[in-house]
Amino acid sequence: MQTNNAFPQAARRRTVFFLLACLGVMVFAAVVYRVENPSIVQHEERREMPGGMGQMGGDMSGISSMMQKLQANPEDVEAMRGLGMAFMEMQAWEKSMSFWDMVLEKHPDDVMALNQKGFCLFELKKYAEAAELFERMLTIETGNFHAHYNLGVIYKHYLAQPDKAAAHFQAVVDAAPDDPELVENARRELSGK
Repeated sequence: MQTNNAFPQAARRRTVFFLLACLGVMVFAAVVYRVENPSIVQHEERREMPGGMGQMGGDMSGISSMMQKLQANPEDVEAMRGLGMAFMEMQAWEKSMSFWDMVLEKHPDDVMALNQKGFCLFELKKYAEAAELFERMLTIETGNFHAHYNLGVIYKHYLAQPDKAAAHFQAVVDAAPDDPELVENARRELSGK
């Protein structure tokens, strides 16, 4: 008995086209949102993960592998970090925060974990909580210009505290980090543009 594959193939093409159209709409909406809503900095770069995980990027097999590593060794902070980053890349903010919380339970002054959890809180529109974490970062690293910039954005655009915002943006400009785009963004925020 011979089956006709034309319909399933056409249905697959329509499905793929529909998914690509949805992806295009999502990208456009994200760009419009970012233009209208300033963002904070997520400064942790993706790096090679231990055990050959590479740039996991939300890859489910990579996540599964990292989960197995964490199950085998609940003290594996690098696995916690890898999972936190993978879920951030998937924009699964609550899930990501659970792994940053695990890191912070073991290392309460871990600046990278504080930053990443602060970023998740920001994305969840929990601005005051995010600001608390960035302020905490500054008690550990007083010159952390990413924390200063993030606080400037939050205080200016989300918590209506322009004086605090200006002080943090000025700290970025004064530090003149090796990040010209960040310095320019801080200057632009200070000038009100």
